[in-house]
Amino acid sequence: MKKAILALAAMSLVVAACGGSGDEEAATQTTVAPTTTTTTAPPTTEAMETTEAAEVESFVPSGDPEMDEVATAFIVAFDSTTDYEAKLPYVEDLSGLEDTVVRYMDQGESMGGVSVVIKDVVINGESADVFYDLMFNNRPTYPDLSSTAVLTDDGWKVPRNKFCSMMASARVPCPRD
Repeated sequence: MKKAILALAAMSLVVAACGGSGDEEAATQTTVAPTTTTTTAPPTTEAMETTEAAEVESFVPSGDPEMDEVATAFIVAFDSTTDYEAKLPYVEDLSGLEDTVVRYMDQGESMGGVSVVIKDVVINGESADVFYDLMFNNRPTYPDLSSTAVLTDDGWKVPRNKFCSMMASARVPCPRD
């Protein structure tokens, strides 16, 4: 008897699922499970700060030797990993600033490194406008800055006053003349 009841129940389910009445005109009803859309929120500032350094668009050699020379001067002058001797060819009158450069290197190390990413160089005769981001630990901390370079007999250089201004911002001011 149990088998018959189970068979009858199973057949009822099959008939119900197929429309059951045998009437081909009968309407069928389809039930669709509700859908759920999941979106991911953009990362928070805190999350972004803990991720690896973001890719930053940087200066690509232009093919113009003058523009590349200006960019190189800024990159080397403001890189906290380059020493006095490396900066010497790129800063106008670096004499007497050996201690400033050493302190800048120490300060840069404590911040994970200081560098610049050159965005653009516009040459105007014997001066050039340089547009850059100041990077701490490979992150753009002060974006969209600008400064100037000067053409000397020895090539393009960062002017001493611009170099010392940056050093003062890094809390390692140049000695007074």
